[in-house]
Amino acid sequence: MGSYTVRAIGTLPLINPGDDLPALLIRAVESSGSFEDSDVLVLAQKIVSKAEGAVVDLQTITASAEALQLAAQTGRDPRLVQVYLDEAKEVLAVKGRMIITRHKLGFVGSSSGVDRSNIAPHEAGRVVLLPRDPDNSARVVRARVLEHTGKTIAVIINDSCGRDYRDGSVGMAIGIAGIGAIETAEKVDLFGNVSHPRIALVDEIAAAASILMGQAGEGVPAVLVRGLTFTVSEKARITDLL
Repeated sequence: MGSYTVRAIGTLPLINPGDDLPALLIRAVESSGSFEDSDVLVLAQKIVSKAEGAVVDLQTITASAEALQLAAQTGRDPRLVQVYLDEAKEVLAVKGRMIITRHKLGFVGSSSGVDRSNIAPHEAGRVVLLPRDPDNSARVVRARVLEHTGKTIAVIINDSCGRDYRDGSVGMAIGIAGIGAIETAEKVDLFGNVSHPRIALVDEIAAAASILMGQAGEGVPAVLVRGLTFTVSEKARITDLL
């Protein structure tokens, strides 16, 4: 039976807009080890978004009539609801305080992926959006690691996502580079039956990393996974899962 390791990269500083995130990640990993070929570097969406400046000041937002209506229905800040709408392709449902949307990137979830945690005190009125192109963000980090170390790794950007018909959130991939989104192979089960499983491996890796990352003040926005077997793909894209 094989094994793999999941290691928290805990030496990153708080990320600010404009920071050179790939350089900071490389330095953090090398402070306690090194990259190896076929490592998978999993990054919390928030540090990617913050480095890329995907941050909105609610003081600059004017709520539309639709936002005001949804805010009254859900009890949320109308300006925050407006950001949800700005990031959404469509509103799919309203469940209590939750506004379920289809994001412009295609992801279905609550609040268009807009988040207020770990960005500033809530009274400061700043929120973080999803990266504009998470796959490209992952490719940039992967390319910089290869340039600096000569090692070919995979990169997954993950986010905490809710799921229809199940309570609670789970880490899921929203951007990938160097790793196929779906693992497919003809196999044989324990009784000799031919099987053709389709495994969303990038989501499974994202969920494993999310356990170490946590959901609050753990301060672990990057995780290195080593020892996995996966399909290397230079054309990987998250839309293969959607």
